[in-house]
Amino acid sequence: MQNNALKMLAQKAKKRLSSAGQTIKTQSEKVTTSAYLSQTTYAIVANKQLIEEDPLYDKVKKILEKGDVYNPLAELTDYSVFNSLNSAEKERYIINMARKYNELKDYFLAQENKVS
Repeated sequence: MQNNALKMLAQKAKKRLSSAGQTIKTQSEKVTTSAYLSQTTYAIVANKQLIEEDPLYDKVKKILEKGDVYNPLAELTDYSVFNSLNSAEKERYIINMARKYNELKDYFLAQENKVS
């Protein structure tokens, strides 16, 4: 009896998460945020944060204004957080940082093209 109830709850939760992921992907001007749940489990959380409200927005803007930067990820990395992570978490951190950097860079390039 308890197994069936637990199984039904798990299926409902899975359905909620999968439908939330679909609604996030359709909103191009919104930002997707990953919420840390445990060492191996992540969930996608929808929020209404605009790109301009991203904490890296100003840093990426300054990097792009400088011109040629050898390693922009090194300038964006918060080393107090980075040094406290294990190797798998460090890889995930850098991958996420690179993804955010590329999104913001593409956004700035699109803005430049609109002005030109």
